[in-house]
Amino acid sequence: MDPITHTMTGAALARVGLDRWSPRAAATLMLAANAPDIDIVSVWLGGYASIAIRRGWTHGPIAMLLLPFAVAGVVLAWDRVARRRAPSRPPVDARWTLLLAAIGVCSHPMLDWLNTYGIRLLMPFSGRWFYGDAVFIVDPWLLGLLALTLLLSRRGSGRPAVRVAGATALLYVVTMVALSPVAEHRTLQQARVQGDADAVEVMYQPLPATPHRAAVIVVTPTTYRMGSFEWFRSPQVELDDAVLARGDWSSPAVQRARLDPAARDFLTWSRYPYVREEADGAVFFGDARFPEGGITGGLGGVRVRAR
Repeated sequence: MDPITHTMTGAALARVGLDRWSPRAAATLMLAANAPDIDIVSVWLGGYASIAIRRGWTHGPIAMLLLPFAVAGVVLAWDRVARRRAPSRPPVDARWTLLLAAIGVCSHPMLDWLNTYGIRLLMPFSGRWFYGDAVFIVDPWLLGLLALTLLLSRRGSGRPAVRVAGATALLYVVTMVALSPVAEHRTLQQARVQGDADAVEVMYQPLPATPHRAAVIVVTPTTYRMGSFEWFRSPQVELDDAVLARGDWSSPAVQRARLDPAARDFLTWSRYPYVREEADGAVFFGDARFPEGGITGGLGGVRVRAR
């Protein structure tokens, strides 16, 4: 998810009751909720190296064990310096601070798993990507519910009201997670009825601000078929007539092009890769999740020369 969602999640966790555990609980949770994204420094490497690194080591089991200690250490050091200026402030409790940091850190991969971008939950033991296919990467409804939780806490609406708002945000996420496999199953059935008898997988991605609508991708051994899904429409599934070919991955030119660092990095991250040899001798690698020429945040594909 985006940094704002992570930060607001940490703040909301504090406001629903965890801020009673120790002074500076909110700061601890917000800092911890963003800690796994320290891999953002990889953007300085340029090109596609960053997407090959992001959501890897710092989101895996070793990081989940070590990052809480790092966050707790920062908070304890900060508290020590702050209390020199205000000695009357109560000190933070090291044990509770560590527990709060662990909760905040663990909230991060849970949120990142929700979308279609992916996360390598087992790094460095496995490079496998996991996808929740349940919530858009920047979900305004989730942000709104988290904002409501924080607003009610600021207005002194009482702990029960704040907890209801927080529980509603959690219920929204759980509902979206539950709906995703149902929609994927229905899309897969429809694809097979329409002729894609060899369809093996479906990706379901809710659209921004309209969680009842989603983009879908039907995956076969040789193609990707795009389409849409709407819960309150009949029929719920509409698939495009045109398909996107995966391309000839056995081609010598493609095999050589895959060795290019940019292509290698892109394919490390890619979930639904396709390849196309172009007239000028270049080889294009794309991912069906992010169409060429769209607003894809630089993820629309990479074009390299076969050596």
